[in-house]
Amino acid sequence: MEITRINELEQIASEVRKDIVRMVGVARSGPLEFPLLISDVLVYLYWEEMLLLAQSPKRNDRDRFILGTEYGVPALYSILAKRGYYGREELWHYRRLGAMLQALPDFRRTPGIDAPCVTSGTELAVAAPLAESLSMEGLNARVFCLMKESECSCDDFFLEAERCTNKNIKNIIVIAVYKHRDGSDSNDLQVKSRDRLSGYGWRILEMDGSDFASMEEIFNRLDPDGSKPTAIFTSIRNGRGLSFAEGDHTRTKKGLSIEAMDRALEELEGKSNG
Repeated sequence: MEITRINELEQIASEVRKDIVRMVGVARSGPLEFPLLISDVLVYLYWEEMLLLAQSPKRNDRDRFILGTEYGVPALYSILAKRGYYGREELWHYRRLGAMLQALPDFRRTPGIDAPCVTSGTELAVAAPLAESLSMEGLNARVFCLMKESECSCDDFFLEAERCTNKNIKNIIVIAVYKHRDGSDSNDLQVKSRDRLSGYGWRILEMDGSDFASMEEIFNRLDPDGSKPTAIFTSIRNGRGLSFAEGDHTRTKKGLSIEAMDRALEELEGKSNG
């Protein structure tokens, strides 16, 4: 990837992060840290990898995206607004009574939302049947499912992962995100998840979700014909978040004061100019 394109994507991601802070700040509620951390991954998917057209959000041959964690919703809303699915002003009504953008997205009402946001290991049970139906229709569309790595170790997830292999569902790509850990060794849970998925016939990849060049390298390795289902274990780094929110899970459920929002925006502005 050329450095000029990397710079363009970084600028887009910076603008997305500022909008996340603004929308959560105006709403005085909503998750903050996790949306900031996954912003680079979503920018790459929506600007570089996925086949989509905001002006035709229901076209049959489009790729689909399923968000498997409620903590990432503000990031997805900001991405869709930036991509042109709806006006940016909708972000400032986030979580208001009657507004289009609620705490959990409504796929029947919000352009660009392909499925309900579900969690607790059931994410793949939504994504896989969708991918299967697209294949049965003869479409080459893929289904991307972003979820927390911890959800990739429950029994419901593995049951559906095995079904993907048995049913030859090849156009499914799971992006399992986890906080970057010091050192190169994976934890036991991650190793077991990878080994079990690999045993089912899944392709296992790993990428840095804060590095656009790394993301391009990994997605370029995907088989365009989708020879097997794929799981990409993706590290996300705190450097994409805010210093006052990182490492404090309770911050994701507390409202931002106007002063805190201004401070957060100043910090993000400094990072984008740094």
